[in-house]
Amino acid sequence: MVVIVLLSSCSPGTGEGGQLDRRQVLSMNPDADFVELENGNVYTHGAEWISEKKLTKGEEIAIVEEGMASDLPPGTILYESKEIPAILIAEYGGITKRYHLAMGE
Repeated sequence: MVVIVLLSSCSPGTGEGGQLDRRQVLSMNPDADFVELENGNVYTHGAEWISEKKLTKGEEIAIVEEGMASDLPPGTILYESKEIPAILIAEYGGITKRYHLAMGE
C-alpha cells in the first residue's frame, strides 16, 4: 500500500511539475495534438515559441505507428532536434510539425 501511495505521489498533475502522461495531457486538453513514444514520453504540438526557434533535425528516433499520435498519420518520421532534445520534428507528406515534451507547471 505504501509503494502505491509513493508512486502515485510522483506523478505530476495540474499545477505540479514534471512530465505529463497521455491521460494528463488529454484531461487538460481533450483536443490536444500529441504523440506518445514507446518509452511513455508524450510530446504536444501548438506552443508558439517553438515555431520561432531555428531548429535542425537530429537523429531519427521513431516512426509513428497506429495509436501513437492524435493527428500524425502512421509512417510519420520523428526526429530529435539537435538544439533542444526535448523538441521533436515530425515530417510527413511535405509537412513539418514540431512537438515539445509535455511538462506540468
